Amino acid sequence: MRSDLVIVPVELEGQKLLMFQDPSQWCEEIVFMPIELAPVLQFFDGAHGVREIQEQLMRLTGQLIMSEDIERLIKQMDSRYLLDSENFRAYVNQIKSGWENAEIRPEILAGRSYPIDPAQCSKFLDEFYLGENGPGFPEKNLNNQLKAIIAPHIELRGNGSVYAYAYKKLFEESQAELFLVLGIAHFGAEDILVFSEKHFQTPLGIAETDREFIQGVHRRLKKKGKIRDFSHRREHSIELQALFLTHIFKERRKFKIVPILVGSFQELIEKGISPAEDPLIMDYVNAIKEEIKESGKKTAVIASADLAHLGPRYGDKETYAPIREEEIKEDDRKMLQWLEKVDPEGFIQEVAKIKDRRKICGLAPIYLAFKIAEPTKAEILKWSVWYDQSSRSAVSFCAMAVY
Repeated sequence: MRSDLVIVPVELEGQKLLMFQDPSQWCEEIVFMPIELAPVLQFFDGAHGVREIQEQLMRLTGQLIMSEDIERLIKQMDSRYLLDSENFRAYVNQIKSGWENAEIRPEILAGRSYPIDPAQCSKFLDEFYLGENGPGFPEKNLNNQLKAIIAPHIELRGNGSVYAYAYKKLFEESQAELFLVLGIAHFGAEDILVFSEKHFQTPLGIAETDREFIQGVHRRLKKKGKIRDFSHRREHSIELQALFLTHIFKERRKFKIVPILVGSFQELIEKGISPAEDPLIMDYVNAIKEEIKESGKKTAVIASADLAHLGPRYGDKETYAPIREEEIKEDDRKMLQWLEKVDPEGFIQEVAKIKDRRKICGLAPIYLAFKIAEPTKAEILKWSVWYDQSSRSAVSFCAMAVY
């Protein structure tokens, strides 16, 4: 079995199950299996044949499991790319080759998180602004004071109005023609910052990437290396921002994006080191700021960032339900107050005090957005939390305007 899989015990409709999560997203579905199969799975390590697995299980459980049943389970798992097999490796090589030759990054959430039909998608997004919890649709641009926004990357259904609060401000108070979109690399990245020159497809059109800007940043870097961007393929955090940009500016303003995935700051956090002390991170920050100045383009930064990830789904023993919402909100408030004071170092230190125990998903994009934009003011526009009832877990998120 693949060593990078995450297997979580869950209870669904009274049945105890094993939930398989694939951080690399080679398996494009969440797979559930009866928890009774746990003894079998431990022998799917490439070192045991079917007969050996039978013998081991007989010793362990006292039960004879038919070889046909074991072989059927192996085939089912291999068809979903859950096993480290020849089939899996051939699939990976095929996908990587196709990605390298592609000019456009296709939308991966269309048809699942949002409609793939353009008219339905537009109506779907409109409702986030115009619905009961929405901020109203922006009508005109008022000024160019806004330097950045923080917007979530949580599932859209039920949460989209929080995005709308951020994008309403972006439309009304920014005249940017170039948007630096900082997403989180949930599944690992080739470098601490990973740019992609691929354009982003959405149901509402293509969000074109500013390749000249990206190449300019790379020329300014002290550390030169081959640009690899495979981590962008399945990562949704930039895709959702490209969708909102295309929706709100379609036929209103021409724009381009700079898609940047940011790796984890966890090692720095655990050592108590500020990212500002990391030469590689600051090399990227300085190169981006210099390229913004040199290009002369009106630019805004978008941090695609959720906040706390709490509960068994995210490795905690504690469970979280709506009854704990005020507690979650207060903990977020203590952290976000540093951003309202435009103090990204204080923000980092607040998270580091508890070794990022609350697992702030957007830590790195938020920090870098403030370092690049160099704001003088910031305000929280909307805060919310999503609950996963099956695992009694929660994710908090917010919209923020940065000036």
